[in-house]
Amino acid sequence: MPVEKDLKVAYKTLYDDKEPLKALHLYDEILKDCPINLTALIYKAACLEKLYFGFSDWHSDATMENARVLLDRALTTAEGRGDRSKIALVNFRYFVHFFNNKRYEQAHAYFKKAKQFGYVDDTLPLWESRLETKLKKKSKAQKRPTVKDIISPVKGFEDNKGHDFPLHNSHIFSSGSEAASQKLPEFRADWYQSSTSVTISLFTANLPDSKDKVNIEISPKDRRTLSVSYKVPKTGSEFQYNAKLLHEINLQPASFNIFSKKLEITVSKVDNVQWKSLEGDTSTVTSKSPELSHNADPSTCNLGAEPSSKEKLSYPSSSKKKIDWSNLDIDEDADEEDAGSADAFFQKIYAGADPDTKRAMMKSFIESNGTSLSTDWDDVSKKTVKTSPPEGMEPRHW
Repeated sequence: MPVEKDLKVAYKTLYDDKEPLKALHLYDEILKDCPINLTALIYKAACLEKLYFGFSDWHSDATMENARVLLDRALTTAEGRGDRSKIALVNFRYFVHFFNNKRYEQAHAYFKKAKQFGYVDDTLPLWESRLETKLKKKSKAQKRPTVKDIISPVKGFEDNKGHDFPLHNSHIFSSGSEAASQKLPEFRADWYQSSTSVTISLFTANLPDSKDKVNIEISPKDRRTLSVSYKVPKTGSEFQYNAKLLHEINLQPASFNIFSKKLEITVSKVDNVQWKSLEGDTSTVTSKSPELSHNADPSTCNLGAEPSSKEKLSYPSSSKKKIDWSNLDIDEDADEEDAGSADAFFQKIYAGADPDTKRAMMKSFIESNGTSLSTDWDDVSKKTVKTSPPEGMEPRHW
């Protein structure tokens, strides 16, 4: 069989059949006959990356090191041939490699290099948007200053003087202003939770044709690493979403659906605790939050006065849908006036709610003259919400 056919079969096995181990063996066979086959080197590295994130037996530093060695060999071969398109492809695969390992500064440098060498793909704006978001979040968390990229020249390209190539093992930092200046597609990840499950919504225009083409992997090693990938229709590129969740989840997703503008994945919690965030370090997690009942005495409840309190609070409501009010992402850098505004607080709740919850909130608040707020549309839709003033006060009709 010609090597081109072998490469097509191996690629299909990796991305369509989602069998990275079988694809790895196919690329090994190709490289036995042609040790410097660029395509085989590049996608054998991709096989190792998928095995690292999806299979506990392969989750080791040696696996990722072998993937980097393959990419190094591919880059050296491409530079020796003077093939700009292959150099661009290898740089893009370097970017994906470091992005998935949360080494965003290095990923940014390779992303810029791929674009400099003319790499074109429909998913580039999506990747750029995600990378910019990660860089801003990391920069804000660490308050790290921006420094000049650490670079070295590409050999054999006299017409590209002034364009530098990043060292493979350097810590590279960039402000990301180039990505911010371009118009990026709308992509965002949102989530909500119940007492037993977490639902993640991925909003993107590049949706797959069917559910069968989506690969969802949950690492059996830590039960927290979630990977979602699929081949983008009509292109040879791949969509990837990776997250290190705050708590452990069951290995099989509870449900998965494709809508007109988003993917929605529901996973089951191992421990029925309220999550403060979707991703994070479990060392910062506190105990299960107390709930307030309608008959509880407010004076006996230990409510923190500051939003930074480690205790999680549940707002008294007639809703059957449990809302983790302490999970609201409040910007710590916001003005004190905005941080203490009740209107701003409830606007955030309303903005993230589903249509039924919004209807319930509006109807209950208006009909009760601002004395009651419910998120249970099934309950609110069947009756008029009565005015319920605080204890010791009476409603006055004008």
